[in-house]
Amino acid sequence: MRDICFIDKTFDSTQTHLYHLSLQISLDGFSYSVLDIPKGKYVVLNEHHFFLKRPRLLLKHVREVIGSEEIFNHDFKSVGILYATRKFTMVPQAFYSRGSLDKYLWFNNVQERGFIVNKNLFPKAECWCIFDIPQNLNEFLAVKFPKSTIKHSLYPLVEGVLKVNRAFSQRGQVHLNFFRDTFEMSVVNGSKLIYCNIFNYKTERDILYHVLFTFEQLKLLPDSTELILHGQIPQVSPVYHLFKKYVRSTAFARLDTIYQYSYTFSQLPEHYYSSLLSAYKCE
Repeated sequence: MRDICFIDKTFDSTQTHLYHLSLQISLDGFSYSVLDIPKGKYVVLNEHHFFLKRPRLLLKHVREVIGSEEIFNHDFKSVGILYATRKFTMVPQAFYSRGSLDKYLWFNNVQERGFIVNKNLFPKAECWCIFDIPQNLNEFLAVKFPKSTIKHSLYPLVEGVLKVNRAFSQRGQVHLNFFRDTFEMSVVNGSKLIYCNIFNYKTERDILYHVLFTFEQLKLLPDSTELILHGQIPQVSPVYHLFKKYVRSTAFARLDTIYQYSYTFSQLPEHYYSSLLSAYKCE
């Protein structure tokens, strides 16, 4: 998959103090977008693809990308960072204790040296997301973007969806966000989070199995539950047609119309970067 670089003609490097920078870091790559806050318009979308197997290798590649692009020498009004990892757990606010972060995370994940535990509050979901991140990467990002916050990549798939659904108290939805060999899932009923998880996959059948098993366990009705697809899944993917056989209301995610998007973005399907481009509105 080729790297992308879309820059709107209205982007002004002397005005970055009025812009918001969103970053997403995963084993698949490093992507970022720039929002012109006063105009409410996304003016930059860029991705450098990685093909990594281990999070320990991320710092080298992230540092190389940031060092090679002049845009990161500018100051932004705000910066948000999404980090994708399978090692996470969700803890309801009512049961959360700051001193128990390690216990929460390592209860069902394997602890490794060189990683630290991070956390985010998902206020609309009324829970804390606790996850690990390489310590050297966390320290590098903290120095390079001192005003930033690092959040799990599930944040927009949960908080963004719940925010949109405030007016639909009975709407059942399953959202899937695809990476190269994993996908994130959130299940909501109106403005309530029912379930979220991350799955590995190798084939289309793996994906179908995990999704249909979730439908069965949660007693979701295929005729009335909406299935929304985000991320790196082509519109001609066999997965989409498999889903359509079982879930009548299957569709690709659309970008939020409260923002404008550079004409350059039209070269890609809307759902490819819907998660990254919705992170800012979740705040």
